[in-house]
Amino acid sequence: MPRRDTDTGAGRKEASTEPSDDGTLGGLRRTETIADLVDFAAVRRDLPDEWDVRPDLVQFGPEPLSETIRFRRTLADPQLVLKPVDDSDPGHNITFYERAGPRAARERTRTVDSLSEAVRVATNRIHQLD
Repeated sequence: MPRRDTDTGAGRKEASTEPSDDGTLGGLRRTETIADLVDFAAVRRDLPDEWDVRPDLVQFGPEPLSETIRFRRTLADPQLVLKPVDDSDPGHNITFYERAGPRAARERTRTVDSLSEAVRVATNRIHQLD
């Protein structure tokens, strides 16, 4: 959408966003994310009681926000995060992060070839922690 300065009176101008010429969102396309590829109910069935898995938006340093998959029991417990190396290819090359507690830094532990393998690794690790 083009941005234009609009005169608001008293000599002030504000930026405004106007729709495209045809007024539609036709130029936009849906992008598949890591959360689109995970059956959360099926994964939860494989987790010990009290553990949860859900999508989360996380910022890694100066990078833009990334959609991830987060496994957690409580805020005080360890958490595991799965993040695609390339957000445009969420089913492949998944980096596995572990955080020991709320004050601990997130630590990258490995990268695996596929999302299904990453979910298996996370589930196995949770059973070790439980």
